[in-house]
Amino acid sequence: MSTPLHTVKNDFGSKEALVEKLVPLLDRQENENDGEFKERLLRVSNRKLLRLWEREQLLREKYTNKEALVDQIVADKLGRADADLKSTLSALSTGRLLSLRSGK
Repeated sequence: MSTPLHTVKNDFGSKEALVEKLVPLLDRQENENDGEFKERLLRVSNRKLLRLWEREQLLREKYTNKEALVDQIVADKLGRADADLKSTLSALSTGRLLSLRSGK
């Protein structure tokens, strides 16, 4: 069984390369620039970075983007558009949204 470190090195070359790929995909905190966001991600464990990468790949394969996933959840729950629910769901993380979708 491969360790997270080996997986990162084999699949991405380095932790820095994985972080570079994740930066444009992930939501960041308000008032956080790219440099600060990269620094924060570099302090995250390899295992968590790999989970984030897998989650983002799943999102893009199945739903194209976060907005499409939110629209799908709203349609499944209500059968119609609802701006308030859409706004609330848009504030949730991708992981939480995917959990809501899979738990339908």
